Amino acid sequence: MKIILAKNAGFCWGVKRVVKITEEEIKKSSSKIFTHGPLIHNQEVIKKLEEKGVSTLQTDLPEEELSKLPSNSTIIIRAHGVPPNEKEKLTRAGLNVIDGTCPHVVKIQKFVADAFLKNRFVIILGDKGHAEVVGLLGFCPGRGEVVSDEADLNLIPKNVKITVVAQSTLDKSSFDRLTRIIQEKWQDCKIINTRCDATTRRQDEAIALCGKVDLMIIIGGKNSANTKRLAQICADSGVKTYHIENKMELDDINLDKVECVSVTAGASTPEWIINSVIDKLSKK
Repeated sequence: MKIILAKNAGFCWGVKRVVKITEEEIKKSSSKIFTHGPLIHNQEVIKKLEEKGVSTLQTDLPEEELSKLPSNSTIIIRAHGVPPNEKEKLTRAGLNVIDGTCPHVVKIQKFVADAFLKNRFVIILGDKGHAEVVGLLGFCPGRGEVVSDEADLNLIPKNVKITVVAQSTLDKSSFDRLTRIIQEKWQDCKIINTRCDATTRRQDEAIALCGKVDLMIIIGGKNSANTKRLAQICADSGVKTYHIENKMELDDINLDKVECVSVTAGASTPEWIINSVIDKLSKK
């Protein structure tokens, strides 16, 4: 069986950056370290960080609860970012705040904040409830809406100036389809393509590989939006696709008649997990 590993599989640079920030803080800090929600959407990585003393805080803790944390505690904001009022709350609670927001997400936040200041209504194309879009909504309070499908557009006022941004991991087909509809509905409409280049490369490569293999294996957290989207894109292409979190799940996949398989992985999947999957596949 031939195995093709995608060149763009695994950690994106924003995830690498926040994991590196956390690892460096573990080495140099004597204080308790927390992350604002799960640092990344990968349980294997979270477990390893917990073993090193890093704890995950709920994202909705009130300020009085945050104030009860051990003195000099450090809290790391994950790559998805947070609303500005949440960051202010963490600082008021006396925590040492380290902002690990992906620089690309920071750019999107600035676009949203600028649109808000110009009295424009902001449409955020993406997954409702996802940490990144929750953070983005905080930069346009009362004048923003997350749009996942065409029906969501009915929630948006008709006679407003519109600025459109996208969750960084949104797929191209969804972006193109929804922006086309939005342009037909609103005359004053500014479209900003804020999809991440790394996401685009990863998704485009996966689509190309789907036409060359019998099976696609996508590695990443089951709660990872970008990994789920990657798996859906591959499945939609018609090739048999499996979304797994680790090598143990390979035991549930029948590879008897598979001549060529491709492996790719979401932006929160570390290299060591990818290698373990490849190693087990090579022994099949």
